[in-house]
Amino acid sequence: MIVIVNKDKSKLYEALFELSQAISGHDDLGGFCRALAGSLRRVVPFDYLALLLHDAESDTLRMQALAPEEEIGERGLERIPPGEATPAGWVWTHQLPLFIPRVDREERWRELLDPIRHRGLTALFIVPLTAGEHRLGVLAFAFVSESSASSEERGFIQRVASEFAVTLDSHLTRQRYLRERDRLQLLFDLTNALVSKRAPEELFAAMTEQLRKTLDFDIAAILLFDRITGELHVGGSWCDPALGLEIERTSVRPEGLPAAEAIATGLPLRTDGADFDRFPSPLYRRWAEAGFRSSCSVPLATRNAVLGTLELGRTDRRSFSDEDVGLLVQISRQVAVALENSLAYAELTEMKERLADEKRYLEDEIRSDRDVGEMLGESPAFQAVLENIRIVAPTGATVLILGETGTGKELVARAIHQGSPRADNGFVKVNCAAIPASLLESELFGHEKGAFTGALARRVGRFELADKGTLFLDEIGEIPYELQSKLLRAIQEREFERLGGDRTLSVDVRIIAASNRDLKAMVDAGGFRSDLYYRLHVFPLTVPPLRERREDIPLLVGHFTRKYARRTGRRIDTIPAETMDILSRYEWPGNIRELQNILERSVILSRGRTLELAMPETAARPSPAPAPAPDPALERERILAALRESAGVVGGPDGAARRLGLKRTTLQARMKKLGIRKGYA
Repeated sequence: MIVIVNKDKSKLYEALFELSQAISGHDDLGGFCRALAGSLRRVVPFDYLALLLHDAESDTLRMQALAPEEEIGERGLERIPPGEATPAGWVWTHQLPLFIPRVDREERWRELLDPIRHRGLTALFIVPLTAGEHRLGVLAFAFVSESSASSEERGFIQRVASEFAVTLDSHLTRQRYLRERDRLQLLFDLTNALVSKRAPEELFAAMTEQLRKTLDFDIAAILLFDRITGELHVGGSWCDPALGLEIERTSVRPEGLPAAEAIATGLPLRTDGADFDRFPSPLYRRWAEAGFRSSCSVPLATRNAVLGTLELGRTDRRSFSDEDVGLLVQISRQVAVALENSLAYAELTEMKERLADEKRYLEDEIRSDRDVGEMLGESPAFQAVLENIRIVAPTGATVLILGETGTGKELVARAIHQGSPRADNGFVKVNCAAIPASLLESELFGHEKGAFTGALARRVGRFELADKGTLFLDEIGEIPYELQSKLLRAIQEREFERLGGDRTLSVDVRIIAASNRDLKAMVDAGGFRSDLYYRLHVFPLTVPPLRERREDIPLLVGHFTRKYARRTGRRIDTIPAETMDILSRYEWPGNIRELQNILERSVILSRGRTLELAMPETAARPSPAPAPAPDPALERERILAALRESAGVVGGPDGAARRLGLKRTTLQARMKKLGIRKGYA
């Protein structure tokens, strides 16, 4: 034992100087404590030393360092409340040193002192650490022998504690300034990093990079709250590569997650290993299985809404401190504002892309010939089609339009749309036969940036374009078999994912499909899914071919002739009866589309004001069988229709005679024969 009996002031100052030199080279509390113990043990024979500092936020004395580096007593003693309940609390409260020469005889704190006694320690000396008005904490010294803690040693310890308190206060003040500087620098760097990032993924990466410079964590994620579905979507994640844990970019239910509690209360929530068991979410169980022992959920809130949470986790047993949480709360405000702007930017970008797609789509529509056949016809077969349109249009039911190529199935689909409550919204068409199979999925459902080679930007699909409107799937029989299941889900559930995306999108779309193929035969042959067929076959509607509605041909011929004459700047006044007879007898394998093309070519090639028919040679050749005499009833109806269309005018450029391809006198003679009054309107 070293007894300091003749220790004069020079010896004291020499020891204090040596102590000051020893601890001056350390920047952490553990180093301070080890340096103090090493220097002080040369002149004071203590066996254990503990440093406890006051934590203003929790109003407790917290164990900061030990020498030797092992725990004294229970872990519960790491946080000691001020007051009479503990020796250290008593010293802190009264700011007086406390000497317990025999811990085995001390009755006030017997249970608390038992761990010290069990280690073979006899005496305990605790002194306050105070620098001016700054009450920092306490220093506790333990001795194996009572005689080691003589009054002279205790006096020297008090002097050392006073000097150490000044050094410690300076260190803590410097650390506070450094932490504040680092915090301000972090906030500054974070602001600079966030303002330059627009996509949520880039924003999260920038935030994580800056945050790791100041705070220790092994995993980080942003959970975005979807107010429509009530789910949390993993908007970004980072994990220490050494853990080998992959966080899926998916949606999870908030129940059983700390994030749900943080969003509900608007306050950060800390958890430790014991708390993991009270959160039954599979996501949290995976975190626990991966070795995580503490986490912190911080709500990302703006003045407008709570967007989600910032999630951090650690694999060691260190909980996130009040200082950590305070920093995260400050950061979360910046991240929330940047995230709100980023999401708004993404939404605006998507709207811009959607408008651009709609513009391109409408331009394609304008360039294409939309009036394939026009809704003209007096025949019973065509009137039956119109009646079915009037029945099904207001219902919102799925319609399957069947018919040969060129019969005007698209025009029927448009008529159904115009007669429905969705008429003010978009009518979007997709020709499944005109788009390569490899691109059809992207065309229907859209794709994310980088989904495939050439996907340089996000693109919305036709389903999204048709939201609240009608989607017309023409030539539905040509859609690849492997894509039919996804189409079925989109039609049935009104949900789908973009190609390369992981977010489920919901739309409200009415489906009208069309085909010139026998879909039922394709189902029987295994080329078309039966479930998709029956989902489409809710209201089948068959458009008759032109050869089954020959009585409509004169109306259509007159309409198309006038249309193309206006378009080409020509004037066609007369359609010869022979021309009309040829057109009426022809079989029209291409239906109305073929009629349209022949009349456009005929108008272009006509040299005068009479239509000169430019039919293919095989089509212009007279039919072997003599044409039957015109039915008087049909002829009367045809003349009446032309008179109604011309408002009762017989002659002139817009008269009924011109529409029928007859001379005025010929028409008048036929009117007289059929009992049609002159001047009929």
